[in-house]
Amino acid sequence: MCRALVSALALTLLLATTSDGASSVGCRDLGFTETLVCSKCSRLEEMVKDEQLAKECRGCCSEDVDDAAASVKAASAVLEVCT
Repeated sequence: MCRALVSALALTLLLATTSDGASSVGCRDLGFTETLVCSKCSRLEEMVKDEQLAKECRGCCSEDVDDAAASVKAASAVLEVCT
């Protein structure tokens, strides 16, 4: 009975994946956040030359948004360090 329950749970986790094949929990375990955009995966592949890592990244990313507001950058920022 316990073995069947574990098998059913594993199957449920496999089916509860995103359309790209990676679950949000699995992506977090791989070190990717929910805010990951696919353009960053291309940049990652250029820098580390690791096809498997890039494939995992693409399985966890969201398409980039072509929103003018998304490309607005702040003129300055203040970093406060508390010790």
